[in-house]
Amino acid sequence: MPFPTALRDRVAVNAMLPRLPPDVAAALALSSGCATIKVKVGDAQSLDRVAAVRSACGPHVKIRLDANGQRVRSLGVSSLSGRRLEILADRFVLATGGLEVPRLLLASRDVQPHGVGNDHDVVGRYYMCHLAGTIGRLRVKGPAANAYHGYDISPDGIYCRRRIALLPRAQRARHLANFVARLHHPRITDPAHENSVLSLLYLAKPLIPYEYRKRLEEDAPSTAARGRHLLNVVTGPTDAIRFAWHMLRDRKLAKRKFPSIIIHSRANIFSLDFHGEQLPYAASRVTLGSGTDALGQPRLHVDWRYTPQDIESVANSLALLRAALQQSGTAQFDFDPATVEAEVTRYGAYGGHHIGTARMGTDPRSSVVNADCRVHCVDNLYIAGAATFPTSSQANPTLTIVAMTMRLAHHLKTRRAAA
Repeated sequence: MPFPTALRDRVAVNAMLPRLPPDVAAALALSSGCATIKVKVGDAQSLDRVAAVRSACGPHVKIRLDANGQRVRSLGVSSLSGRRLEILADRFVLATGGLEVPRLLLASRDVQPHGVGNDHDVVGRYYMCHLAGTIGRLRVKGPAANAYHGYDISPDGIYCRRRIALLPRAQRARHLANFVARLHHPRITDPAHENSVLSLLYLAKPLIPYEYRKRLEEDAPSTAARGRHLLNVVTGPTDAIRFAWHMLRDRKLAKRKFPSIIIHSRANIFSLDFHGEQLPYAASRVTLGSGTDALGQPRLHVDWRYTPQDIESVANSLALLRAALQQSGTAQFDFDPATVEAEVTRYGAYGGHHIGTARMGTDPRSSVVNADCRVHCVDNLYIAGAATFPTSSQANPTLTIVAMTMRLAHHLKTRRAAA
């Protein structure tokens, strides 16, 4: 069947990220929800050597093992349109993200009844994201020029932003997880900030991406609150227009998008935005749910959990930061330790970064893949992505994913050369 132009455009982009070395061929199974296609990457003459499955919108993928369950024989792929594809290869790589990887493994139960690689009930466990929130009131002393929390631009045109982090020796001494913080605007939903730009953002929340928009939906707004937000915009039109033009020019129309919303405070008053590391916890997990999707694939049940140690680490990190700022004399930071847990859990699991569900380790009883990202009990099945991370850190996992994928590609290339 013919493929929509939008699908062809998206496949062209997806087929490049990540890309195996030119002499390592790959077949990528991609789906728009209406069709499944096969994209050749690398040497077409050796296409059957490695198959990498990267899902754009979640086709039905079935991992077919041999009779003894020690090797993948093929991948069966089907789409909503009824198209079916069988992928044959010497080695297979699942690169479908921290949620889809466990779903594919758990749903493929023909030979291994508990799911592929799940003899010890580890697949889907240790699900981590990030501990994120906005808290407190921070006032920078002196003129407004003393507080700069915007972006610098590197010689390559990359936006860079400074953050506050704990020194490694302080972390080790107090047994704290990774933690960073940055200056942030006051809570947008409260019109008492009297900032026209923040109120404009609140009123325009239907146009904001979901991950950020849900932060603006804490409570059902009253008519009076909407009126105060509108009054803020009307009484500060110049700032609102300037900000709207900046977002149109530097984010909507620019080739390299402005990364986030920056609001400068004339009063040098901010809240503190923090990102913390979630500790691995076996009870935090994803499992197969009772329902199925349109392709007959079992839906996921997500049971994200955190521990008292997670909250304690964030609270202690904030307390250290408060003491350091006070000692330096540069700023005054106040927060209520009793509200840390509420701030961390305000939006639930921090979406977008799904980590640890097929973790790396040396012991099959507590991990899914080995140091080469190969599933312990399956000789030719590998996993690429944050699902293999045994810890979550506090930062976006993208660069580490790329590094680990390149490492895996090198391993596959080396194995091929040795064969």
